[in-house]
Amino acid sequence: MEKLICNRCGYELTDKDDIDLAFEGKEAWAAACRARGVEPRGILPCKHYIRCGGEIVLISSQRRRLVKFLFKKR
Repeated sequence: MEKLICNRCGYELTDKDDIDLAFEGKEAWAAACRARGVEPRGILPCKHYIRCGGEIVLISSQRRRLVKFLFKKR
């Protein structure tokens, strides 16, 4: 199973409506990134984009375990 997770802070999209909106806004985010002169790394910006600067990416369940380990609270 694949999940949508921020590539910087580890924030995970879990609500079905949020996931659907993410895929609907994918092209708009890519166009906005290219207009700024950068390539998009993910599907859309993270909810905490101002602080973390990350983007929501689609990852597999195996990689998800690694991401959770890296971002676990210490």
